[in-house]
Amino acid sequence: MTNTRKKGFTLIELMIVVGIVAILATLALPSFRDSVRKSRRSDAMNAILNIHLAQERWRANHSTYGLLGNPYDPLADPQLYLGPDPLISPNGHYSLTVPIHTATTYTIIGAVVADDDQENDSCGDFTLTFVAGVIDKTADGDDDRCWTR
Repeated sequence: MTNTRKKGFTLIELMIVVGIVAILATLALPSFRDSVRKSRRSDAMNAILNIHLAQERWRANHSTYGLLGNPYDPLADPQLYLGPDPLISPNGHYSLTVPIHTATTYTIIGAVVADDDQENDSCGDFTLTFVAGVIDKTADGDDDRCWTR
């Protein structure tokens, strides 16, 4: 008589593997979510900086900085078109507005869109203020950490 042993895993071995995978997933998921939120911050930063550049182009031809949705034909001069008000960032995670504008000052605010997981980000809303040639970048969280890519 030969002793034949069936090959395979026992139920206990499978339960141990499932438990280990569950523990690893529990540890990795928060880190993954933070990485996704950090990558979405670049959506706000790029959109704000694009508006900043559009403001400088606008100011080169006008006596004051502009608002989003300025009443001019964007097709006639697309380089000067700042965009509709409010402008939604390219990936849709931030709503952008220019609430303040004068001949030497403007403020651009990137607010997190409601009902987005980005609301849980520690950086929150982004603000770029331009006053007489000086740029001040702030965020609801740590400014230095939030404005880095």
